[in-house]
Parts: sequence; structure tokens; C-alpha cells
Amino acid sequence: MKLVEKYRPQEWGDVIGQDKALDQIDRLRARGLGGRAIWLSGPSGTGKTTIARLIAQEVATPWHTHELDATELKADRLSEILEDIAHYGMGKRNGKAVVVNEAHGLRADIIRRLLVALEDIPRHAIWVFTTTADAQSELFDAKLDANPLLSRCAEISMAKRGLAEPFARRAKEIAQAEDLDGAPESRYLRLMKDVRNNFRRALQKIECGEMLD
Repeated sequence: MKLVEKYRPQEWGDVIGQDKALDQIDRLRARGLGGRAIWLSGPSGTGKTTIARLIAQEVATPWHTHELDATELKADRLSEILEDIAHYGMGKRNGKAVVVNEAHGLRADIIRRLLVALEDIPRHAIWVFTTTADAQSELFDAKLDANPLLSRCAEISMAKRGLAEPFARRAKEIAQAEDLDGAPESRYLRLMKDVRNNFRRALQKIECGEMLD
């Protein structure tokens, strides 16, 4: 198993470097996550997909969670999802969740349909979109005004700064656990600078022996 999946946080307490985003999610949770759409934006490798999955599991089981890339969200698939989430799931968490990664890849016709769908999300369902901030700007600058879509979502921006030290510490812990560590923490800090705090890329480099002398 790849390190990025083996060590992906499975609960909120394992998420590092994103305290502000977690505080915002806590405030939404206090009012109920169901019936919402959440838009997560931020740099690559800083935890967007991880947080999206954790949000989804607050509402639904994996069996009742649709996770897909925005380029896969074509008209037929969207119709299927909308029909499915209209009904409750089964089990203790009987909601439904939809996670759309790389949301900057949404087509204009799908966005128009989402404007209607997100106006009336079932109380037991949640939509979560993830995108990088730069790609989000390109999407809206090129295709349409951002306001109609984003006004239907709770926007949460991932931290860009202050990530190097907590990411470096966690990366070193993982490297030690996997017998891939042979470097001081200063080299992990340099690694984070080299990969622009993309934790996923850092783990890939560690897996290839970057920290072994």
C-alpha cells in the first residue's frame, strides 16, 4: 500500500496543519452538516480530499458515498446521483454524501444543473467539492461568474502557510515507522520547501528513499 493511503488520516484528530479549516467545519457541524454543499479549496497535497472524506463519513457510510472526479460528472451520472441521494441510506449513518474532486474540471452544463440541485439538498445529504485555488480561478474566469455556484456552498480555504514544520514532523514519524528515515528534521523541512508543502509528494519521495543516506 502506498504511504499516502496507509497514513491518510481516518479521524479528525489525525489531521495536521489545518486548524482554521477544522474550526470552520466544527461550526458547521454544530448546526448540522446535512443539507449542505461545502467547497474546499487550497494547494495540492494539503489535505483537501482527506477532509472531504471525513466530512462525508460524518453523514454517510462508504457504501452511500459517491466519490468521483469532476470530469466523470456527466449528465447521466449526475441524474443517477440526484436520484440516489433523494433517499435515505441504511445503517447508523443513514445519509448520503457526494465528493467531487478536482471541481475545476466541472463542465459548464453540469454547473448549470448543480445550481438547481444545490438549492434543495435533502436534509440527509451533503455535497463536498475540492479544488486548488489557482484552478478554481481559471475555471470561473474562463467559463462563468463564480458567485451563483459558490453562493450555494460553504467555502473553506485550506491553509497555505505554517505547514512546513508540522508536515516535516509527521513525515519524519512516518519515515521512521517504515524504516525509511536516515535524516535530521532539517532535511524534512527542506523537503517540504522543495515540494511546496505538498505532503503527498513528500511521502512519495520518502517512499523512494529520499531520506536514506
